[in-house]
Amino acid sequence: MRNFILSLFLTIGLVLLMLFALQRTMIYPGTSRDASDWSAPPAGYEVVQLATEDELRLKAFFRPAREGGKTLIFFHGNGDSARNSASWVDGALGPDDGALFVSYRGYAGNPGAPSEEGLKRDARAALRFVRKQGVDDGDIVIGGFSIGTGVASRLALDGKFAGLILIAAFTSLPDAASAAFPFLPNKLLLRDKFTTKGRIAKASGKVLLIHGANDGIVPASHSERLARLRPDATFVRIEGAGHNDIAAGALPVMADWLANLD
Repeated sequence: MRNFILSLFLTIGLVLLMLFALQRTMIYPGTSRDASDWSAPPAGYEVVQLATEDELRLKAFFRPAREGGKTLIFFHGNGDSARNSASWVDGALGPDDGALFVSYRGYAGNPGAPSEEGLKRDARAALRFVRKQGVDDGDIVIGGFSIGTGVASRLALDGKFAGLILIAAFTSLPDAASAAFPFLPNKLLLRDKFTTKGRIAKASGKVLLIHGANDGIVPASHSERLARLRPDATFVRIEGAGHNDIAAGALPVMADWLANLD
């Protein structure tokens, strides 16, 4: 019995050690995408480079806003891409609105390896780029999907922006992991936290939360909790939508919200 218990604890320890060592491979699966995303920009967009604080040059898709329009800085999900984000989020933009669709370090041929700190630097590089185009903070909307909501909520603290859009947001990455793997010590294991629940109340501007009612990856209860932490936020549940099929339901909600944004 003693040997069995010892073997059990050793096995559990090895599994936890493996999970700790490989966690970023699991958190950021989109790094397997190649650089072909940049060969032909979406209609109306150009490929631009973002300069990070740690001297990386990251490619992104950019379309300048016209006079009177807003500029959306959008961060994609962990297995997603800037190109895919542009393919559906662009449909929510008004005719005068512009957008910057960011691709993280290590994604789509970009240099570097992703981490929470790295993605924070990527986001700041995106904001610097947009500001250098002469866009005032009051004309900028920050947005993100899934893990991109953790990036967006952090960047939203860096200025007085027009608004913040969070689609399929989680309260924190450990909270989301605990919903999927309740038997693991996620708060101790995870190095990257993306703690939106500690930031949303401090974000400037208006806030829009959209979540699929049938989301099996990040339960809608996460956005419900964020809405309680930010009582003036607009929270919309998309009935019948899950995590990766939320686009059709989210688009008209985003379009209406952006069109009525002061």
